[in-house]
This record gives sequence, structure tokens and C-alpha cells, in this order.
Amino acid sequence: MEELIVTKAKELFFSYGIKSVSMDDISRKGAISKKTIYKCFEDKNQLIERLVSELLSRFKSDLERSSKQGHNAIEELTLASQTTINSISAISPAFFYDLKKFFPGLWQLVEEHSHTVLIPSIANNLKKGINEGLYREDLDIAFTTNIRIQQITSVVGVDRVISRVSESHELMLKLTQFYLHAIATARGKQLINNYLNGNNDNEFSN
Repeated sequence: MEELIVTKAKELFFSYGIKSVSMDDISRKGAISKKTIYKCFEDKNQLIERLVSELLSRFKSDLERSSKQGHNAIEELTLASQTTINSISAISPAFFYDLKKFFPGLWQLVEEHSHTVLIPSIANNLKKGINEGLYREDLDIAFTTNIRIQQITSVVGVDRVISRVSESHELMLKLTQFYLHAIATARGKQLINNYLNGNNDNEFSN
């Protein structure tokens, strides 16, 4: 029953934001009594905390899987970009806006995830690409990592104005192409075309 509640709450919160969805809405959506919901979750805050925790856990798992599956730094990055946008693009910007404005404690978890998981992942990818001869040796790791964070934020952050999933996918693809061409060596640029314009292009559009 707890999983059903979480599933229905996720559908509503991710579609309409947090503030506009009540526990009554979740009750009706799942055909579950409010009494049953409150047996599983103390209040709306606890339910939101569960959703955020699961979302961040999924992001971390996706990054780890991309790192294991990628045969080189460029494939790893394209896989990570793909899984990130697949996870995020269908979530309404209202969800992130409400989370940041009305649930600062939970938003802090998102910020911590960025600093402890996402930033190290990007930096490690850059170091890996340099060692493989696919990224330029003169890259400033910290600066380039920040650039990539800003790109991702522009697609999935609270200020995102894109409403269509297909547009989010297209923007992420173009930003990833721009980023990779800026940091890649001549050898790396050959792989970019293979992964983004060839074999992996369809993955971004699914």
C-alpha cells in the first residue's frame, strides 16, 4: 500500500507541483482513504521527503551505471546525459520551484547531491577523458565542471521554461554536443559524432 501511495503521489506532484496537490487529491487518485495514507506517512512533508530521496537515489544509480557501461569518457558522458534527461524532463518545473521555495530542508538534499555526487562525477569524467587522450590536457577541471553544471541546470533546474519532453531532449543533446566539442581532442571529436549523431542519437529522442 505504501508503494501505491508513493506512485500516485509522484504522478500528481511531478505533473502539477507540490503546493497545488493535497492529500485529498492523492486519496482520490489512488482510491485510497486518507486514514490509510496517514498510517503510512505522518504528513505531506514526509511523503515529499520519500519522493526526493528516491529521485536522488535513482540519479546516483544512473550515473554509476553510465560509468560502468561507458567504454570511454565520451560514451560515459552521453549515457549519463541520456539517463538524466529521461529521468527529469517529464517532471514539471513547478515541482522543483515548490521544493526550493517551500521545502528548503529538502532542497538542501538536492544541493548536497550536486556537491557530493554530480560534481565529482563530472570531474572524474573529465580526468578520465584527459587520461584517454579524448579531452584536452589544458582543461581547467573546476571551471569546466561548473560549465557543465550550468548546462544541466538550464535544462532541469527550477527556472526551466521548457514544457515539452522532446524539447528538453533536444536541448540536452545540443548542450552536450557543444560541451564535448569544446573539450575534446581531434581523436575525441571523432567519437562524439559516433555517439551523439550515430548510435546513441536515437536514445536521446526516446
